[in-house]
Amino acid sequence: MSPSAHGTAACPPAGGRLARTAGMLALFTLLSRVLGLVRDTGMAWLVGCGPLADALVAALRLPHLLRRLLGEGSLSMTLTAWLVRRDGARESGALLPALAAALFWRLALALGALVLLGILAAPQLLACLAPALTPDALAGGSRLLRLCLPYVLLAGLAALGMAVLHCREIFWLPALSPLLFNGVVISAMLGGWMLGGTAAVPVALAAGMSLGGLAQWLAQWGYVRRVLPAAAPPDPAAMPSGRELWACLGRLPLGLLGAAAPQLVMLAAMGLAAGSQIAGLYYAERLLELPLGLIGVCLGMASLPRLSRLAGEKDFGTFRRDLALALRWGTLLSLPAAAGLWAVAPCLVEALLHHGQFDAAGVRAVTLALWAYLPCLPACALSRCLLAGCNALGAVRLTAASALLALLFALAGGAGLLHSMARDMNVCLPAAAASAALWLQALCLWRGLRLRLRPYLPGTCLLDRQAVARHALAALAAAAAALVALRLCGMPCPLQGALSAVPVLLPGLPVAVPLALAIAAGCLVWACVLVLCGDADARTLLHRLRAKLQGDSRS
Repeated sequence: MSPSAHGTAACPPAGGRLARTAGMLALFTLLSRVLGLVRDTGMAWLVGCGPLADALVAALRLPHLLRRLLGEGSLSMTLTAWLVRRDGARESGALLPALAAALFWRLALALGALVLLGILAAPQLLACLAPALTPDALAGGSRLLRLCLPYVLLAGLAALGMAVLHCREIFWLPALSPLLFNGVVISAMLGGWMLGGTAAVPVALAAGMSLGGLAQWLAQWGYVRRVLPAAAPPDPAAMPSGRELWACLGRLPLGLLGAAAPQLVMLAAMGLAAGSQIAGLYYAERLLELPLGLIGVCLGMASLPRLSRLAGEKDFGTFRRDLALALRWGTLLSLPAAAGLWAVAPCLVEALLHHGQFDAAGVRAVTLALWAYLPCLPACALSRCLLAGCNALGAVRLTAASALLALLFALAGGAGLLHSMARDMNVCLPAAAASAALWLQALCLWRGLRLRLRPYLPGTCLLDRQAVARHALAALAAAAAALVALRLCGMPCPLQGALSAVPVLLPGLPVAVPLALAIAAGCLVWACVLVLCGDADARTLLHRLRAKLQGDSRS
């Protein structure tokens, strides 16, 4: 089957389903990121800087990392794939309640033991995470760490509930889970401040993390009990053995490692930086986090249950078609996001960060770091879809190996660049190494999947090169339109010299207006170029959008 054939005939229904699910996940992810920004801003306002803030940040560092892994879909990817393969046909689902219960108690035992060990060794653990803390801050931080460590157990069990719901292709509640967590933490923070002043905020925040995990767990499993019908005990011969169940849990660290590659690689980049470069890389990563979550995570999560079911049914022809569709959607959305963010980066960083103590040098450092990070955006989007395919096939060792290779490459490449390049470029060199490392992971996953599918589908092609070329052309056109819009408003943008012939017609506007105009112009040109090129995926997206708008207008 040729790429053009599967891109036009067979995929629109699947494309509509993927667009609908990914769009819903993207909306909830956007709202979650906004609430997360409110949470972090409130913590900064109420706690400020100083020993108390140092202790709080150090105590929350590990739980926040685990929150991103456990509570945002990384852990549930491996669990979902295994459950779908073991559960069998979609309509029967006879084994799913028993499988979920068996995994629940084993996961609770394993994570409970880890949490208990962490509570007992909290001072030593915190000293490893933040060795520069003073003795008083270390003692206070240890108490805070003990308060928020139960979140690990609760979020892990909630992730299992998410996986069970994903098996039933129920995505809205798992996507709502981070929103629920942030809402509970913000409420706990405000409650502590109202009852005990700023001194009570750190304790309230630490306890709020565990309460947020409890809310996630109750929400997921409450709905799981409603969705899964009460069924007769399954045939013991059909149930996996205890050894197989523990082996499933034993593969979770490998699956987590593969899914956590972007966070680990960017953490390695920050570890290579020194002084003020760390802040520049941190803020650049925060700006990149929104499109990373909206595109890559949502596409991977939306495609995983169906890919796992197809792998279990040995329908590798449809598996390849659906995976190729997810990859095309990844380039369709990530390439214009990267190109548009490159165009508006100077203006965006200036508007968000150039206030108070954040001077022009800091703005330049963050802009350079963001530009160096941008190439990894398409790589992460593709990798997330490829990770879904790997988990669906049970190839978690491949995902872990690709993440380790990317991490080593980021460390070695970043160190080599810092040693050989000019010092005024130091802020963007670790970020550039991280981008190259994440592309290396994407290539490893792509090649590994092709090798695993080759026995079933000789000459497997996972990526439609003509579609990628159309998406790249539309992304470049979108970036050009955004640049022209910014130039017309007299705002800072790349390629100022090349745009000198464009007159400044709307100077002095509030910065939000040129940004909105640039984004609108880029989106419009992007859609027009795709339509003119006859892109089937763009037609599917526009059809879904038009149907949604017509449905809203009728209501």
